[in-house]
Order: sequence, then C-alpha cells, then structure tokens
Amino acid sequence: MLCFCCSASFALDPLGSASDKLKKGQFGIGIDYSDSDMDFNAKGRSDLAIYNLTIGSLIGIQSEKQRLDLNGVEVQKTYANLGYGITDNLEAFLRLGAADADWRDDGDTHFSFGLRTGVTFYKKDALQLSALAQYSWAKSEFDSLPLTTVVNDTSYPLLMSGKLSMHEIQIATGPTYDLTDNFSLYGGGFFHLMDGTLDLKGSTTTVGIPQFRYDLDSSYDIDQVSELGIYIGARIKTANDISCSIEYQHTNTAEAIAMRLLWKF
Repeated sequence: MLCFCCSASFALDPLGSASDKLKKGQFGIGIDYSDSDMDFNAKGRSDLAIYNLTIGSLIGIQSEKQRLDLNGVEVQKTYANLGYGITDNLEAFLRLGAADADWRDDGDTHFSFGLRTGVTFYKKDALQLSALAQYSWAKSEFDSLPLTTVVNDTSYPLLMSGKLSMHEIQIATGPTYDLTDNFSLYGGGFFHLMDGTLDLKGSTTTVGIPQFRYDLDSSYDIDQVSELGIYIGARIKTANDISCSIEYQHTNTAEAIAMRLLWKF
C-alpha cells in the first residue's frame, strides 16, 4: 500500500480587462504572469512488486486502487503572448511560455502553452461588458519525491520520480469601468475546469537478511475540477498603446495573483 500525502497544483491564467481589447487588424504582444495554488483529487492504481534479493526472486505483485487528496502548492506560469484583433470587438491570443511547479521541494520548469479569445458585447460611455474563454496545457516532472509505502504494517520510505500533466479551461464574463483614460477597474465571475494525469515510479531496498526490494508503479487520473470563481483587477495605461494590469482570482479550491503587460501596435 502507498501512503500518499502530497500537494500539487497548476496556475490559473490572467483574465485581463476589456479596456485592453485590440481593434480590427491590430496586433498585440506582451507578457502574462500568474502565481497560484489549487487543491484537487486523483484516482488510480498502484502496483507494488516485491523482490527477495537474498534468493533472487520475485515474491509477488500487490495491486490496489488509490484516491489521492492533493492540496495546494505554489505554481508559477510565465507566457509570451501574441494577439490579433479579428474585429473591433473580437480578439484572439496565442500564449507560449513555461510553468514552474514546486512539489515537496521537487519539480522543474517545463513548456506551457495557451489560447485565449475575448469579445466585448456592450459598451456605453465608460462601461464595457465582455466575455472570454481560454485554454492552457502544462506539465511538470519530478525526480525525488519523498513518499512512503506500507508492506505488512511496516512503513518504508522511498523516492518517487514521475510527471504531472494538466489541462485547464476558463470562461469568464464581467464589466470594465474606465475611471480615467489611463485607469480602469474590472472584474466578474468565471468558470474553471481542470483535469490531467499523474504517473509515479519509485523503489526502496530493505537492510538485513532476508533483503527485499519494493518497486512501486502508480498511475492516476486527476478528477475533473469544475468551479465557479470571481476575479477583480486594475489596469493602468503606462504609455501610448502600452498597459499593465494586476488581478486576483478566487474559487473554493484555488486562488491566484496574475499580471499582464501588453503593447498594441
């Protein structure tokens, strides 16, 4: 049996302000950054192979279903993005970057990408109403996760290696209000959907006679997380066609601080 008490998460992506929308034929380039944590669950199977090294034989394989409770750890995403104004009220962005997931002091930075599209469907004076949808994919790999397996009521520490792969979708809508030409407040509600996979392998060897080796191979599917959340942010126009924004996002299982820098040309 594998005793698994761990944390894992992937970041919510910046949602942004309707005041940053691109006009028809206009391009935009910029940088998006987010720092967040998230809780979720996973279900899967673990196979434990038991070897008696003293006599050089496989004793048997124990298989069992597992449910993991994965609770918040900090994850950071950084994107370079390229956008294009399809119409005056409809835009699309491609995001390319990296996700840095730190799980029990283990993990690394890997490629991440995303897609984003937004539409402004109402505008009157300083008020705008908009909606957007975005998708992202990211992964992280681990080399030395300290976990514990239990055999015959005895616990044995082992180091696990493996990879975590995540897909996320956010759909949001809300108002933006321009307090001045250079400063806006925005916010609203959003729907967040996430799923993915987690694969881990590890081994440990006992001391003494007889000597045993335990090889653990586990594979899990992340339970789909469907959450409603809220977001609020502020946008500042710092120069001609250059703006930056900062926002806070919150759901029952996740929260994030996100920032965006955009140049339109």
